[in-house]
Amino acid sequence: MNTNTMWRKARILSFSALLVVLAGCSSGGSDGGALGVTNPGADTCTVAGQNQFVFDLMNDIYFWIDEVPAVTNTGFDSPEAVLEAFRFEPLDRFSGLRDREENTAFFSNSQFIGLGFGIKVVDDTRLRLTQVFGDGAAAAVGMARGDEITRIDGRLVSDILATDGLGDAFGPSEEGVTVSLEYIDGAGSTLEVQLTKGLVTIETVTRVTDFDLNGRRVGYLSFRSFVEPSFAALETAFADLAAANVESLVLDLRYNGGGLISVAQELASLIGGSTTSGEVFADRVHNAANQNRNVTTLFTDVPNALSLTDVVVITTSATASASEMVVNALRPFVPVTIVGGRSFGKPVGSYQFEFCDKVAVPIAFANVNALGEGDYFDGFATDCEAEDDLDNPLGDQAEASFAEALFVIQNGMCSPVSRLNSTSAQKTRADNMRRKMQRDLGEWRQTLNAF
Repeated sequence: MNTNTMWRKARILSFSALLVVLAGCSSGGSDGGALGVTNPGADTCTVAGQNQFVFDLMNDIYFWIDEVPAVTNTGFDSPEAVLEAFRFEPLDRFSGLRDREENTAFFSNSQFIGLGFGIKVVDDTRLRLTQVFGDGAAAAVGMARGDEITRIDGRLVSDILATDGLGDAFGPSEEGVTVSLEYIDGAGSTLEVQLTKGLVTIETVTRVTDFDLNGRRVGYLSFRSFVEPSFAALETAFADLAAANVESLVLDLRYNGGGLISVAQELASLIGGSTTSGEVFADRVHNAANQNRNVTTLFTDVPNALSLTDVVVITTSATASASEMVVNALRPFVPVTIVGGRSFGKPVGSYQFEFCDKVAVPIAFANVNALGEGDYFDGFATDCEAEDDLDNPLGDQAEASFAEALFVIQNGMCSPVSRLNSTSAQKTRADNMRRKMQRDLGEWRQTLNAF
């Protein structure tokens, strides 16, 4: 089956594509001018001007443009409404518009305005912290992974989740905004704090370590986001892992919502080393009008690459886009075992198009790996299921997902307590989580995965 036939069939069924991302952005992505789309000037950023920009952009670059009815640029009250009119509902839950300053801060500096934590909804009624970032307001008052938020500005979390969702629960992303929280800490004490939003930095590598596992040197890398600062962080991390002569790697991507393809290429190349150098990392495919943009990206030869033959990746429903691309790209060359929970399922990617105070990120292309594989809109199923254990720190050998990963490395199989569920059960649970995330958080918050 040739590539064009595959894409036509896949779009009808479930769109077979490995697509990276976005966070799905391509590093060095095109701007509007490069596509022949005119950016609104500073003096023409009217609603009509912005609407026209999005209308022209979607008609040109949108991957599914041949699958949606013709749209007339009339009667729209916002550029967001224009984009929604083009959205290919069966598959596209990713295209969107973002705040330009927020987008730049994250991808350029791994920063955002917020309280400084990641969250996870538990049992549809509870809200627990997955991570606390060191320079944020939450860390300053002693909040930690595993704490449970019970009230936000006086409202019960269970009520918020049952009605409005979390999208606006913490208020606008502006410095100086204050939020009152009631939470239960690890000791079981109920505490009340008032936090003020400020600039927070997300460490892209949250932990890297190595240790002996019955005579085998095992490395652990917790990787949080695919952004520009990731290059330097990965260089340092893999220098340490290479110096330790690591033989097996546990790559923890459980909260990584994606980012730049160039960082995904770098990470995969550092893992594959001489095994993958020069091989196909991904083939990128665009719509019929942009076939000249199709390109093959290769694994590269980078210093301190490990050339691993034993990789275990930890995933959850928050593992998306560029994270999934790394897994898919490595699979033809390196055995990859997935531990944890089914991933999000974001096999499509975008360029970033800046206009006025916004950034448009329409789905623009699809990538497949060296074997032409990439159909995972349902996410990647796990080989060995394990809990995201919020009662233990990331990288602690007592933490359930990490413990399961180590068991796999040592024994070559899932542990007796992995409670491996059927593929259908995993898919149902992941689908429910995806719908909740889409309803509550939207595309940008899914990518950032932090508040």
